[in-house]
Amino acid sequence: MRRRATPIGWPRRNPRHYRFAVPNAVWEYKLKPVEFTIFSYLCYRRAPSALTPEVIAAGVHMTASTVKKYLEALVDKELVTAERSLALDVQCITSEKFFTLPNEVFLLNLSPSAFLVYAYLLLIEDRRTHTCHPSYNTISAATGVSKNTAMKSISTLLEMGLITVEPSSYFDKRGMKWKGNNLYTILPVRAAMDAFHQRQLHQLELDAERGRVLRQQAEYDRCHPRAALCAPGSAPAAPDPPQQCKLLCTS
Repeated sequence: MRRRATPIGWPRRNPRHYRFAVPNAVWEYKLKPVEFTIFSYLCYRRAPSALTPEVIAAGVHMTASTVKKYLEALVDKELVTAERSLALDVQCITSEKFFTLPNEVFLLNLSPSAFLVYAYLLLIEDRRTHTCHPSYNTISAATGVSKNTAMKSISTLLEMGLITVEPSSYFDKRGMKWKGNNLYTILPVRAAMDAFHQRQLHQLELDAERGRVLRQQAEYDRCHPRAALCAPGSAPAAPDPPQQCKLLCTS
């Protein structure tokens, strides 16, 4: 199986500086996508004194009320203390029972379901080749989301440039060819970040152009009021043919 290539212009980075650890034991709690996203953000920040619900909401792109609601659920499950610090045993991380997520994942504005599926793919990936091949049913059972949601999340990750998807096949003992699970390759997150920023810049350019056209139209309507009154949208609607007949009969 091939090894994932890093672009030539990208020097290798120290994982301690750009990735954060999440304990493997968190999967035993069957967290909801929103709960898992908030818990991962707490693993990323590691500064409970400065983590107010408003700060967490800004980091995970949710409302403060939603964060408060699911923080209470994490406290009830004894994953988080009332002071918003991690209650899960830190020995899970020091004993290498953990997987890592890139710090930039919170900047991509992923949906909670896509975030959860992305984390699961990183959990089960081959660390040498950065590939895995779970079925949709396996992803659904492991993450607790429906099969359709898992498929939509995979499509989202593919569009974001975080993964690649390749179909696979296999031969049985009788020599018949069957369709296998998809092969997922985890791509470097910096490529996805560059593409995300390019899409944002393109959207800003479109918004600026749209605003410029609207301002020009408003200025033209102000200088030419008669032309504005004669616009197609301002003309009164013509009566229907039956209504015209009634008007002629009454007159």
